[in-house]
Amino acid sequence: MDNEILRYTFAYKVLSTGNEEQISVFADSKEKASELALETAYDYEFTSKEDIEMGQLLSISKAVGDNYVECAGCAS
Repeated sequence: MDNEILRYTFAYKVLSTGNEEQISVFADSKEKASELALETAYDYEFTSKEDIEMGQLLSISKAVGDNYVECAGCAS
């Protein structure tokens, strides 16, 4: 599965407001996805990196045609 681009969905919380959200990013590893999700979340929320608390990885999805489907075998 090296270099396969998957969709990773994470939970996160905006500390200043208490809002809990989800964010999905595309990456070729869980580590890269986690970094990208944090960057994307604070940019999207118009806040700082310190104001975002990343939660758990909710799902990993794989492209099947034009759709993405959750796959248990994608987690490493």
